[in-house]
Amino acid sequence: MIKIYYVPAYRGGTREFKLIEQGLVNNPRVELVNNIEESDFVFQFYYIARHREHYPQDLPPEKTVVIDYHDRQYFKCPVECFAYFKRSWVVRVESSDKQYATKKIVPRPPHYHPLAMAIMDEFIISEDVNRDVVLSCTLRKTQPWHFNRKRVLELLEKMNIQGKTQIGELSKGNLRRWNGSDMRDYFRLLKRSRIVVTCNPTRWEGDNRTWEAFANGALIFVDKIYTPMVHPLVDGKHCIFYEMSPSGLLELEERIEYYLEHSELAYDIAREGHEFTMKYHRASNRIDEILDVIT
Repeated sequence: MIKIYYVPAYRGGTREFKLIEQGLVNNPRVELVNNIEESDFVFQFYYIARHREHYPQDLPPEKTVVIDYHDRQYFKCPVECFAYFKRSWVVRVESSDKQYATKKIVPRPPHYHPLAMAIMDEFIISEDVNRDVVLSCTLRKTQPWHFNRKRVLELLEKMNIQGKTQIGELSKGNLRRWNGSDMRDYFRLLKRSRIVVTCNPTRWEGDNRTWEAFANGALIFVDKIYTPMVHPLVDGKHCIFYEMSPSGLLELEERIEYYLEHSELAYDIAREGHEFTMKYHRASNRIDEILDVIT
């Protein structure tokens, strides 16, 4: 067993802090301990900008692991460590007309490693639900800096999709209140959907939306993911990738129409993607990825 001290979070922590906590609790290789001295490793989660005010600065660097889920790609936790795991691994590259953005990987120090979001237990609706929604996309238009998402929504709104759909924000929900009716309705919508179209944030990559959708078994359409993964998603096998360029969005429209017409193929990919992500992309799997690097 690997003994880990997980530094307590300021004000109980964010959803991302709880993701790592859940992974530690559920991972059979880990024994959580209550102090630094007893631990083999110290896990320090970093998300807020005012880090120095709320977290210890005297952690032993030789056994400290920083887990940085901050949105900004160039933010760096001030705590010294021997291994640094970062979610925002890529930077955006705007098109010449600044109408959309793609992503690219930037150089990182040798002790930096990518770490994606993951499926949390709370995302999963275990009850049997009739998939009566042919397509859902709950992205918001009200955030102008997420112009990639706006382009996707506008495309879907112009399509003549037959059957029940949900295109546009369902509810803002409450990210801390897992059992609130708004969040449960949102997760249930994903479970009811045959196809879910989502899109990474324009400024960075990695969000909960993608994993919330995979957790509930729909066929997922998502813009191409550039962040390296230990078990990468494969286009046409686990999900459908698309590009943000005009030609990429045209292909997105064509592929949506194709899988709406070929429901058996859509079901096969959805099932494969759900089984794959439930096996390799749970919170506990992210801890395995960290442990495999540091041990």
